[in-house]
Amino acid sequence: MQANNAYSARRRLVPVGMFAIFLSVPAVHSVKGQVLYGSLVGTVADPSGSVVPGATVLLTAKQTGTTKETTTDDGGRYSFVNVLPGQYEMKFSAKGFKTVVKTDIEVTPSSIGRQDVTLDVGEMTDTITVEGAAAELQTDKADTHSVIDSKSITSMPLGGYRNYQSLINLVPGATPAALQNSITDTPGRALATNINGGNAQTNITRIDGATSVNVWLPHHVGYVTPEENVEVVNITTGAGDAEQGMAGSSSITLVTKSGTNTIHGSAFEFHDDQHLKARNFFQAAGTDKPLSIYNNYGATIGGPILKNKLFYFLSFDGTKQRQSSPAFYTVPTAALKAGDFSGVSGTLYDPATGAADGSGRTAFAGNKIPDSRLDPIALKLQTYYPAPNVGGAAAVNNYTASGGPILNRNYVDAKLNYTASSKQTVFAKYGRMWATSGGIAVFGVAGGLGLGGADPGQGDTTIQVATLGHTRTISPNLILDGVLGYSRQDQSVLPNDFGTNYGLQFGIPNTNGPDIRQSGFPNIGITNYTGFGAPAWMPLFRVEESYTQSDNLTWTKGAHEVRFGFDLVRHHLNHWQPEIGQGPRGYLGFSGQETALGPSGTPNQFNAYGAFLLGLSDSAQKSLQYILSTGREWQFGWYARDRWQVNRNLTITLGLRYELYPLMTRAAGKGIERYDPSNNNVYLGGRGNVPENAGISVSHKLFAPRVGAAYRMGDKTVIRAGYGINFDPIPFSRPLRGWYPLVINQANIASGFGWSSTFSQGVPNTTGPDLSTGIVQLPPNVDERSPNSFIHRGYVQSWNATVERKLPLDLITSIGYVGTHSVHLLADYDINAGSP
Repeated sequence: MQANNAYSARRRLVPVGMFAIFLSVPAVHSVKGQVLYGSLVGTVADPSGSVVPGATVLLTAKQTGTTKETTTDDGGRYSFVNVLPGQYEMKFSAKGFKTVVKTDIEVTPSSIGRQDVTLDVGEMTDTITVEGAAAELQTDKADTHSVIDSKSITSMPLGGYRNYQSLINLVPGATPAALQNSITDTPGRALATNINGGNAQTNITRIDGATSVNVWLPHHVGYVTPEENVEVVNITTGAGDAEQGMAGSSSITLVTKSGTNTIHGSAFEFHDDQHLKARNFFQAAGTDKPLSIYNNYGATIGGPILKNKLFYFLSFDGTKQRQSSPAFYTVPTAALKAGDFSGVSGTLYDPATGAADGSGRTAFAGNKIPDSRLDPIALKLQTYYPAPNVGGAAAVNNYTASGGPILNRNYVDAKLNYTASSKQTVFAKYGRMWATSGGIAVFGVAGGLGLGGADPGQGDTTIQVATLGHTRTISPNLILDGVLGYSRQDQSVLPNDFGTNYGLQFGIPNTNGPDIRQSGFPNIGITNYTGFGAPAWMPLFRVEESYTQSDNLTWTKGAHEVRFGFDLVRHHLNHWQPEIGQGPRGYLGFSGQETALGPSGTPNQFNAYGAFLLGLSDSAQKSLQYILSTGREWQFGWYARDRWQVNRNLTITLGLRYELYPLMTRAAGKGIERYDPSNNNVYLGGRGNVPENAGISVSHKLFAPRVGAAYRMGDKTVIRAGYGINFDPIPFSRPLRGWYPLVINQANIASGFGWSSTFSQGVPNTTGPDLSTGIVQLPPNVDERSPNSFIHRGYVQSWNATVERKLPLDLITSIGYVGTHSVHLLADYDINAGSP
């Protein structure tokens, strides 16, 4: 019996600590946050150091002309919250004092910029202008984060298909970002990274406020925003404010570009091909370098529709890639195809002789299989093998062919920003990517490995993201903002042989089926030979959706800035992909035990090919998508946070989040599945008399405190410390996508030196159980993954202590200690495993 895996909330402690020293310049800032907007705070004083109450502070967006105005309170304090990222000018004026204007003030998402001002005595008509943007200390927040702005993205070398995520390598604590999964599976080419030792699946990205995650592959951002469309990226890596939730190791906020009062745009093309590359050291002289063409091109344009009111920004990004590289494969020689093994090492034994355990078998005379014993279906199948073209009679790597994956990908992005009044702003964003990618199988319709490392099939993917956001000033000290977001991925991947029931045409029973998604060449696996057919994960049909709603209310009163909020995320997953086992078309495997001498012989590749010619398989399998794999998940979060400016040097932040992750359900009112090892039953939620939760409960005690302090020692040094908890937001649709009985793989596997099926017997006629009672027995030859009866979400504790100092030449240096501690992260627990 194979292992029955219980997917459990098993306790796991992963402490991580590090010391870091950073030097920063304006390109990559050492700040932190999660929400879309930034803040500006400060104190207005006179030359003696006394505060100036009632001073007027005017904030003007340099590119759009929009303005905000406030006055200082009795403590000389002012604050602007919910400020869109961008460059601003600030004007400070009070009766009896000269006016001060500060220009080139940069605001980034979820950051707080401090602009303290001293007003000189004089006439208001006299103006003192302070020009130039200097590197700023992080004076009012205790978190650790980095900001990557558009200048960095467009000016610095970008790897990974010119992906902005490659600059996450510059974030302290991040491992080098790397491509994951195949180009067919993920044509957006998202990069994955681990931050501060955390799980890559808990790095959650929001694009203009909309959650963007590949529900099935949550270590991927759902929509990889083109680099020319990125305004700023904020990567929060620890001890964030209470606004930041539903993210584990990091929270990544991406804001796309907006239009301004000036029409501006760009056009670009990046080209690379094999002629611009050096010859591979091992490539034979006189041969052509493999084809490798990469083109990335596009354009952007933005400007006003109504000056100071309505703005647009449009962008297009296209990628065309063709790659080719040689690879080696192993095919049978003409002699082997005829059953003649006289010229190879090892002996072939007649499986029709001897005992059941393989002992006492008689060798084939002359190490040749008689023609009369050769299976007619095997003879048809092997005609799809090409003749060896390298290495003479070499046993392995005797066939070479060139090819590689293609990628045709396009992005279109559009954004509108509207300033309805001084109290109301609205924005809308839409982005769409569509791509065709994949490759060709080495044996054509007979499948096999993809040429040049490509997948042997073609994928069509469409990803969309849409966001609608607003900010409403209810009163001078009360501001409401909110975001509605939606993202969707539609994907199909079809193998090269899709649409034809080759297995049934060959006469192999139960291969293929009435559903066209079961069509194709049968999967044939012969030990140490390149097999036929497509990978088990093909074909696939996926639809994933995520909905986001966030609402926040900010109230300022004297030294306190209090913020309340609510977050909602809804994930949908609908997948047809019976990849457990060997796939839906049917599989026959040949390991060679049928023609080896038992009970202790060691079969080699020639025994395996001999078993294939005899049509004796030791592994016959077929997978069935018995129930469509679906997932329906809610995620909720509520928070309250107070940022208290205790005095002119000290800011303390106190916050508390409460998050709720209800149990995942299936579509059509059904629940998830639970395996009970005490009786070997699988309980199907919402079927028969089984309750929707199938006896599984979730924690309702997910409280996440946040605390931070920032102390300013003059205007050049800040000491910060913070602590926070983030709960693991991983969609359960990921680990619970396709297990029994959603996907059923029936496998007839022989033990010892026997066989389990023949070509004439075919593969199992896989069927599913009766679901009417909601209780089914787990068969003895399948794997199962199930939650325990109680699910406690894993969480990450993070803390830091940092000293930051401003140096000459506009440099800022920081030395800090950052720690993370992961607890209760999900892990597979094999209940069949014995004690060590």
